[in-house]
Amino acid sequence: MLHVLPHAVFLHVEDNVNDALAFRLALEGATGNIRVRRVGSVETALELLSTPDAAAGPPFDCVIASLDLPAGRAGELARRVRQRYDSATLPLVGLTRGTPPVAAEDGDWFDAVHQKPDAPREMKRIAREIVDLWFSRARRFHC
Repeated sequence: MLHVLPHAVFLHVEDNVNDALAFRLALEGATGNIRVRRVGSVETALELLSTPDAAAGPPFDCVIASLDLPAGRAGELARRVRQRYDSATLPLVGLTRGTPPVAAEDGDWFDAVHQKPDAPREMKRIAREIVDLWFSRARRFHC
């Protein structure tokens, strides 16, 4: 489903430049209305997500984090994001090259976890699913 959405910005936490580019191109192919801000570390993502004015809401519309970050840091990012924002306020999606986490682990903090595909067509399908999930959960569209 194609959504026409102005001014949406997704935060992509990915330390692999090739995976980041593949996701950005897939998202642009799925919809041209979402900008992507990529950072390469959990620390930078947490800095960007900590706003001094909690009433203003999150500074991004959705967070996509690689579960392949060094030392399993994506789980820590997800836990800290969930402590501050619920999934209707800030959807959180994980991408991994490995096996998606099982229940009662880091995957519980994510709204969805997808495997990173090698084929661009599959990445575009996943990007569409992420946009659909975000659109269905985002409170600002359901007021």
